[in-house]
Amino acid sequence: MTEDTFRLRYVGARFQNARLPVDVLSDLPAFRDLLVAFAKDEWRNLNSKRQRVPKGFDKSLTFDLVNISDGSAIPALNWNREAAQHLLPGFTDELQLIVHSSYDDITRLIDDAGMEKYPKSLASEHIRALNRLGTGLRDNERIEFLGTKGNDGNVVYLDTTRRKRLITRVRETYQTRFESVGSLISNSVEGFVVVRTDEHGNIQIPVDTDQIVEEFDGSLESDVQFDLQVELDNEDRLRRVVSVYDIALIDAQIGAELVKRRNRLAELRTFESGWNDGAGEPISSSALTMAERFLSKRPSLCAAYKIFPTENGGVLFEFENRDWDFSIEFAADGTIEMYGLRLDQADVMEPHHFSQEDEFMKEFDLRVGRQ
Repeated sequence: MTEDTFRLRYVGARFQNARLPVDVLSDLPAFRDLLVAFAKDEWRNLNSKRQRVPKGFDKSLTFDLVNISDGSAIPALNWNREAAQHLLPGFTDELQLIVHSSYDDITRLIDDAGMEKYPKSLASEHIRALNRLGTGLRDNERIEFLGTKGNDGNVVYLDTTRRKRLITRVRETYQTRFESVGSLISNSVEGFVVVRTDEHGNIQIPVDTDQIVEEFDGSLESDVQFDLQVELDNEDRLRRVVSVYDIALIDAQIGAELVKRRNRLAELRTFESGWNDGAGEPISSSALTMAERFLSKRPSLCAAYKIFPTENGGVLFEFENRDWDFSIEFAADGTIEMYGLRLDQADVMEPHHFSQEDEFMKEFDLRVGRQ
């Protein structure tokens, strides 16, 4: 890190060759806003007799994206010292100390979260910025704050686990994507439907009134597929629906096939040790949960799914799609393996192993298509 430049290293397959996907660009203004929030605290600590920061203080903390280096994507953010001098002449050196001290405050907050240490509270300004920082990260991805050293002697980093810990502890809620299937139990001309779900009970989902009249009216107890951004508390209880990406009735025939596949999974749940001539293990709850979640996320192919138990306590899905014969195994430990064979050619999909559901769904949609 040079004197006034801060480098954030994005680690993960998506960021190789200095690629920075647009869905993580919001991290950069969020980082700046979080630093400004801590900088205001630093200013007040240094100037205890002043209740407010000087006019122009916020705008004096301007950062420019000056480079994205290779080695994963490493955006370099440079504090604009000239802008600070123009807005607050005579305060530049003090502001420089404040900027670096505030950066230390941010990295200490994140590093402490890795050791289950949290502040008792944060001001709303800090929380708003913190809630936006890292929102585009996926499992197995992280942001490293280059030039720092954490409690374990390694570079300080933010990943989805630390982010969730921080946000739930200082704000008691966090936002996440929620895709599933439920039953329509109510609709309203005031612009919402109520869907019964296994994961979060009854959810009130905002829907355009025209869609309610044209699609949902008269369809109570029908299956509904939805894709939402939701806010959950630290016990993973739903607080509210933040955004609606998609919601639609499931075709009755698809719904009937979905019921059949769910019944098949319920049947597998009853398998006891030795079910396969003395060799089969009971089907694990982790495997069944992952399989049920998969059905809820991609129900349109239900009619093609053939579901089998595996001897080691897993669940195997086999299906044909687009001239491919695919297999998906939900293992007893909750991990996932996907592989396939093209029926009309010699192409094969070598086994891909996934420890995170998001990565598996991304590969599934790439291979099969979002249906």
